[in-house]
Amino acid sequence: MVGLILATVVAPLQAADITIEAGPSWTIGQRSTSAAFFSMVGAERTWGWLHWQPEFDLGGIKHRHVMYHDLGRNVWIAAAGVRLPQLWRHLFFSFQVAAASPHTDALSSTQQFVSSLGWQQGRVVVMLRHISNGSTHEPNDGESMLLVGVLL
Repeated sequence: MVGLILATVVAPLQAADITIEAGPSWTIGQRSTSAAFFSMVGAERTWGWLHWQPEFDLGGIKHRHVMYHDLGRNVWIAAAGVRLPQLWRHLFFSFQVAAASPHTDALSSTQQFVSSLGWQQGRVVVMLRHISNGSTHEPNDGESMLLVGVLL
């Protein structure tokens, strides 16, 4: 059983592209801060006509000092999911499930969903990303960010 679990985790990392992305993140009332992620995207696979890649992200969102909202802690995020790399002219879309800790008003539960729409050309990556718990726990303010990155 342990071998099967390790195989499902390690196999997607073979031939992985590794990127580092950073940029501003916004939540309730246009309050911004910085966010940074370390991403690993595995080799492209096909399932019928669908082209996809496994994607794993580790990152964080910096705290904010604001009154009346609980946003005063750095939040760490680990995410795993699927990237659809061939939408149109280097555009991609990814969807992941994630764990976030500690909780804030923006990310108020451990379980989160991460959706990203991005563009990658050569070593440059630009993406819009949204992290939210999908209204499974209130408040559900979420974090929306613009990330720019480079392929290592």
